[in-house]
Amino acid sequence: MRLCFFFLLLFYSYILYGQTSMDSTVWVKLIVKDKTDDRFIENAQVISYETMHIYATDSLGSFRNVFNATDSLKVFGLGYEAVVIKVKQFENIEDGLTLELARRTYMIRSVDVPAKQELHLHLPSDIKLAEKKDDDKPIALRSGNFSSKPPVLAAVFNPLSFIHYYTSKQEKRKRNAIKELAKDAEQQKINVFYNRDIIKEVSGYEEGKKLNDFIVYCNVNLHLNSRDNALLVKERILKLKEKFEAQEQQPIIE
Repeated sequence: MRLCFFFLLLFYSYILYGQTSMDSTVWVKLIVKDKTDDRFIENAQVISYETMHIYATDSLGSFRNVFNATDSLKVFGLGYEAVVIKVKQFENIEDGLTLELARRTYMIRSVDVPAKQELHLHLPSDIKLAEKKDDDKPIALRSGNFSSKPPVLAAVFNPLSFIHYYTSKQEKRKRNAIKELAKDAEQQKINVFYNRDIIKEVSGYEEGKKLNDFIVYCNVNLHLNSRDNALLVKERILKLKEKFEAQEQQPIIE
């Protein structure tokens, strides 16, 4: 009887450990560069072995997403050797890692371009073009109960899942991570038309303390979103410059 109880306890511990391992997630922050000339590789593909989802780096070779700690990622670009990395390598590394890809050459047998049809490239079997998914939410951040915020009626028809959605710490972490990803995507769009170089160009200030102070002033007083455009942002910067210089001219009362 004791032996049976021991094996039952051992089996339960194994199941519990397995679930904990599967539930743990890790932020992967990666910058992909060319090993030869150290330039950023745009549109380098990142494939999750667990989910087979495909992602791509931005114009600065940067990639940021959440994966299960047990996952592995295949990173490659067209014309580069593929590299496989383990997600666990990124644990406790806030700044992420830089990955250098070595170049490679290969022959393309032919390119078929039928009229009014898709372009078919006869590429090697390990090279595939990234496809946009309908749901680009990382698989590690998807709720196990609801695909979005559950309605109130869900508490009646599915009370256990409803309670788990709002009380589970893991579900809360997933929702917070999704919000952070959305903020990061929004900020990347804003950075296209609002950055240090643009502020310097519009204001006419040279590098130095005054430019730095004005940038801080803009960051505090300028509220932007991805729907703004470059022209509108420049007008706002000029208006802030007038206020900034007016404040500088005010006498300091001791």
